[in-house]
Amino acid sequence: MPAPETVEAVCAVAGAREARAVPEGKTRVAVLMSGGVDSSVTAYLMMEAGYDVVGVTGWLIKSGSRCCDTGMIDAARVCEDLGIDHHAVDLRELFKNEIIDQFHESYARARTPLPCSLCNTLIKWGALMNYGRKLLNARYIATGHYARIVDTESGRRLCKAKDEKKDQSYVLWGLTLDQVNSTLLPLGDYDKGEIRDIARKAGIVTADRPDSQDLCFIPRGTTTQEYLANFLTVEPGPLIHTVTGQVLGEHQGTFNYTIGQRRGLGVAYSEPLYVTSIDPEMRVVYVGPKEALLRRELTASFVNWIMPSPPVEPFQALAKIRYNSQAAPATIFPLAEGRVRVVFSEPQPAITPGQVLGIYDEENVYILGGGWID
Repeated sequence: MPAPETVEAVCAVAGAREARAVPEGKTRVAVLMSGGVDSSVTAYLMMEAGYDVVGVTGWLIKSGSRCCDTGMIDAARVCEDLGIDHHAVDLRELFKNEIIDQFHESYARARTPLPCSLCNTLIKWGALMNYGRKLLNARYIATGHYARIVDTESGRRLCKAKDEKKDQSYVLWGLTLDQVNSTLLPLGDYDKGEIRDIARKAGIVTADRPDSQDLCFIPRGTTTQEYLANFLTVEPGPLIHTVTGQVLGEHQGTFNYTIGQRRGLGVAYSEPLYVTSIDPEMRVVYVGPKEALLRRELTASFVNWIMPSPPVEPFQALAKIRYNSQAAPATIFPLAEGRVRVVFSEPQPAITPGQVLGIYDEENVYILGGGWID
């Protein structure tokens, strides 16, 4: 994976102004603000807790974005209402090169990416954390993610949120221990309804702003496939039944498909069919029955461990293979060169290259680390 942007490059591109001095007796926290209700309430809660708060928003998209068209304006307005400084950091080139372009390249290689997780690592806990530390003199950053950081006998640990439905610990697998120690996640002890109530009582203007559900860089009203067609060449190829070897039809580009997909295959068959694998080099999409999706094992690369010492021996844990799936019992085998092999106790459906492997303790409380599924 690409390395986080250097402090010097971020400062140069940001056009940053000098931060005011930290008031005596205060600890400064840079709150990463998107303009939504979660990050707005995070800033409010940090102020209520007695921190010296500065709002920071990354300018990520050149134009046509769902978030950047209004997000920076909303974030600036919330900061003005709260009486705190607001900094907009120009990260458009970094975001294009490391997030958007990687998104296109992943689909071209038949990998289904999770750009929000990569953005967390490279943008929020990379460039923006560096900006907060070096230019704003912030001791901590805080975000509106639903996860918790708790103090234990062995140090600070990253763990799941109180609200299981909103828990976002899975997409924070890439944080290092140093980053965990410099992060505050105040929303992890609340559910979403409580956060909106706090926002309304505090008079925060984004209290009823709808949650963003889609990728920020895909224009409104455009599907992922329509968007990708602007960047990737459509190369037709066969749809082949993974069990019988029968050619069932022709697809219009492997990037239009992902493992586990059922709808939009364009073929009639006697039973429901699912995409079971994709070969972009041979331009083949394989389809089959639901049971053909089941796998017992996976490997993952670029593994990050959120613990003092990376494990070297196999151990029992819970492993999660997509955002909306349940973590399942598995044996984790650490491998050389930052890789792991995972063997599940029970077969798992639609293990998908390019997605995130999240590794949790057996009690399903702490996230121990993760990697990118191969």
